[in-house]
Amino acid sequence: MKVNKAMKPTIKNLKKVIGRPNEIDPYAKYFIRPISMWFTWIFVRTPLSANHVTIIQEIFGIIGAVLLANGRFVLGSIFLQIGFIMDNSDGEVARWKNQQSERGKFLDLIGHMIIIPVYFFALGLGLYLQQGQIITLIMGFLAGIFSLKLEKFINNEDGDIKLARHGFFKSLFRYPDSMNVITIIAIIDWIFKSNFLFYCVIIYGIGMTVGRMQQIYKTFNSIKN
Repeated sequence: MKVNKAMKPTIKNLKKVIGRPNEIDPYAKYFIRPISMWFTWIFVRTPLSANHVTIIQEIFGIIGAVLLANGRFVLGSIFLQIGFIMDNSDGEVARWKNQQSERGKFLDLIGHMIIIPVYFFALGLGLYLQQGQIITLIMGFLAGIFSLKLEKFINNEDGDIKLARHGFFKSLFRYPDSMNVITIIAIIDWIFKSNFLFYCVIIYGIGMTVGRMQQIYKTFNSIKN
């Protein structure tokens, strides 16, 4: 729906213009979108562009990663979650202000390619500094480096190579599901004084490495010539 310049940015009008009725991610649809809409309601009343909101999202993500590295796992996860809200809000602002652009898509992609690997590595570093077990540092590094989707930069004759991951278990290894798992486990560890994050980073380190190597192999074989 195209925005009428005379249309006021009320929540009702925002939902009409920038709502995504076909949102398939339940977490985004039922939890994040209702929250991001209120942030968007604020942003569209300011001179901030959609790209500015994307940068704000990346700042929150970096702060969250720094907090994880310092052992503030719950607080760091909260900042990552706020960053994800901004990640939804920037697209909403873009649709309302008619600011969709290839630059915006590129900026958003770069943000993901920085923040996602960094929060895995930061988690491993934070656990290492707390517990002194080098395995967490190694696994955090592996999870981070193999979370990078280098296949996005490869084209074949049919266009961009798409490597969809189906199923509940596999979905836990993608963003934002992996962030949500870390958030939930961080809260559990904080409440019950447990150490599930230790096993979490090891599972992600192994899972990301094996899964990405399989995808790289499939991608390589799918390229002609």
